[in-house]
Amino acid sequence: MKQKVILMSLMATLSILYSEDTHTLEKVTVSNGSDGAIFETDNRDNINSQGFTKEAIELYGGSIGMSALKVVGMSPSVDYQPTEAFGSNETSFHDPLRIRGKNQSGPGGVYMLESLPISGNPGGGKTMFDMENISGIDLYKGYAPVDKSLGFSNLIGKVDLTVNRPKKEMETQFAQTVGSDNALRSFLRFDTGQMEDLALFGSVSKTSGDKWKGEGDLDRTNAMLGAVYTPNDNFKTEMFFIHNKDEHHNYYGLSYAEAKDLDTYAKKDWNSASSAGSSNYYDWNKQSFTDTVLAANFEYRFVNDSVVRFKPYYSEDKGTYWFSNDAKTREIEWLIDHDRYGAVLEYEVPLSDELNMKMGYWRGRQQPPGPPSSRRLYTINASGQLQYAGWNILAKNEYHEFNSPFIEFRGDRNKFSYSFGIRYLDFKLAGLKNYTFGTNAMTSSDYDTAIAQGTIDPWGSVDSKTFTEWLPSAYLGYKLTPNTDVYFDYARSYGYDVNLFPTYIASRANFVAKNVTLQQLWDKQKLELSDNFDLGIKYRHNGIVYNPNLFFTTVTGKQANVYDSQYGIAYPSNSIDAMSYGAEFAMSGALSESIDFLASFFYNQYSYTEDFKTMATETSSIKGNQIPDAPTRGVKGSLTYKIENWKFTPIVKYTGSRYGNADHTQEIPSFTTVDFDIDYKLPKIKGFKSADLKLSLVNLFDKRYIASIITPDNALAADTTQPTYLVGAPFSAYLSVGLKF
Repeated sequence: MKQKVILMSLMATLSILYSEDTHTLEKVTVSNGSDGAIFETDNRDNINSQGFTKEAIELYGGSIGMSALKVVGMSPSVDYQPTEAFGSNETSFHDPLRIRGKNQSGPGGVYMLESLPISGNPGGGKTMFDMENISGIDLYKGYAPVDKSLGFSNLIGKVDLTVNRPKKEMETQFAQTVGSDNALRSFLRFDTGQMEDLALFGSVSKTSGDKWKGEGDLDRTNAMLGAVYTPNDNFKTEMFFIHNKDEHHNYYGLSYAEAKDLDTYAKKDWNSASSAGSSNYYDWNKQSFTDTVLAANFEYRFVNDSVVRFKPYYSEDKGTYWFSNDAKTREIEWLIDHDRYGAVLEYEVPLSDELNMKMGYWRGRQQPPGPPSSRRLYTINASGQLQYAGWNILAKNEYHEFNSPFIEFRGDRNKFSYSFGIRYLDFKLAGLKNYTFGTNAMTSSDYDTAIAQGTIDPWGSVDSKTFTEWLPSAYLGYKLTPNTDVYFDYARSYGYDVNLFPTYIASRANFVAKNVTLQQLWDKQKLELSDNFDLGIKYRHNGIVYNPNLFFTTVTGKQANVYDSQYGIAYPSNSIDAMSYGAEFAMSGALSESIDFLASFFYNQYSYTEDFKTMATETSSIKGNQIPDAPTRGVKGSLTYKIENWKFTPIVKYTGSRYGNADHTQEIPSFTTVDFDIDYKLPKIKGFKSADLKLSLVNLFDKRYIASIITPDNALAADTTQPTYLVGAPFSAYLSVGLKF
């Protein structure tokens, strides 16, 4: 009964926001209730970003604590719907994340560590951070400073993680979680404390559990090291190392007919035993990845307060991803082994009391896949066993390369604050040599041997291609009153989808029959560019922050499967225009000494602004239709009630209806989920700095719903490949104990 009263109070607050007059938030901020903000990190940029403090990470990160996307999922216009509490990636090439309707395209990664582009897609690494080791998260949606948007792509925004530095005093932190479906997580961190000029920390964690439906499980092992060396006030060296191994089985994707009848099919999953001719066996639909990241910062501060920073990074992603072909009659083993490395050199100098200049250079290299280069193909024999059948894709890639100088001016004058920057992008898209054509079951299953003995296919091979682009950004804020700021910002972002190569290889015979080489289509490709605009207000009153925000984005070069009349065939082409616009509103703060809250609302539209030919005599009719898997509206909220050593926090999320295709013939209804956390701080225990117990109830009312939809943005009802639908987890419970000593 008490839970229902709390829930009804929260929903009443949210219903006030759910009206046509509301607009947007951007930089929400949460505190302990002292200054009224709910989120605000130490992000000195003070721009149109949203920050999540350590307290917010603990509140919204969930009991398992290894997904930063669960935290930023509380932001307006961020739709993150994992299939289970672990937050692991459901497929290697699909993230259940959309920001303002957009999902990650191509091999770009949304994660940054200390503003360095250490992540990518496809592959592992989605859960390689233990949240205990993260002190803050900054979310950039439309606008981002020139040095906060690096990587293969930044179209949807960036999630920048700040490492929880070594403590100044020696400390040991231990956390243990147990819960539904045999979930078990152990975390241990040790800080050495300040040892003259050096401070260190190291952590290890082990996470395991069963899938909530069907056969299969998850097993993850993580280690992290951090070191900060400060021999004097002018020089600082920081180094961070992460090693993560993640193995887990994937969830079955429902058809649309099954998704409409969750009472019957919600628990449908892969088969528990193999059978002849079918790839529906659970142990053939899984992934295993090992990820290693090394990042550093060498910083020297001069007597005039100017600073030079050198920030090198390296990350390696290696593993396999197993999945079925569309007909589920064959099995594909995707071999992924790639790395990315580079460095950022920055020089920052105060030119005057009102003007600061930052100039820098990013040099980066990134190895495919993205596009895929090595996929083995298997048939399923009469005994229900895998039988090697050659290579589905066999190619040799070069590196994607990035050279990007940038400069930015920022400062404050009277009631104005401003930032103006520009970055030049020189982006070399890797060339590739295709060896797939002519391979069969007699071809060696070893990649290097197959390449050495193979023959280059001139039809499906291409040279590298270079894109160049100027990427401007601007932010202007004005203080109307001591409690009210108005701001406007603009930024251009970029990206590229890599679907052309695998599409050509899959339909090579059709292209050859039309006398079309991949190189001819490759030469036509363009970058996808977005011009992003925001207009918002930040208003503080009686300890509460109100943040409405309007946004508008124009998109050029968005990918779709377009019929090319010159060659008489359809293929993925970055040639279509799109548009995104919407409103966000959030309010957060302290209603009293015992009650903190966050409530938000968003409305957004993201659609193609033109129809395009899909065949010689057929044209799409999707102009103006909302992109698939992108809800147009949503409401989120949390309320924390504190009494003595107790905290009670219901978290409510309403997600509007979505579609599985761009024709809007496959509609998924809206849904609301409720989580409930109970946190108890134990009385002072001798020898311990603190001790906490936390009970987390996820999907409290056991709502059945579709979490995410695996589908391209231009999916059509007539396509051979149809969307698949992943079911959200049912009610689950987790109990955690945390100790510091």
